[in-house]
Formats: sequence, C-alpha cells, structure tokens
Amino acid sequence: MMTEEKLYERLMDYKKKHGVTQEMLQHYHWAVEVIRQQLADKERNQKNIED
Repeated sequence: MMTEEKLYERLMDYKKKHGVTQEMLQHYHWAVEVIRQQLADKERNQKNIED
C-alpha cells in the first residue's frame, strides 16, 4: 500500500526531473486524502473485528 511518505518521495523525484504543476499538486493532495481515508477505514474495521 502506498504511504504518504512514499507518495511524497515520488513527488519530489518527479519534481527534480520535470517540475510540478498546480494540477500535479492537486492530484497529490487528493491522493494524500485517499490514503488517510483508507487508513482510517482500515483502523475502524480492525476495531469492529476486535469488538
């Protein structure tokens, strides 16, 4: 699974080679939100299984 740290590293690598556009930053922020939501869902599911 992609983590925020890995995603950030990939963005910085891409930035060094190609630069970053506003659209690219919007996609990055969207992806970070998706990752956070997936982690929250995963934690919620594990909590429900334990109960």
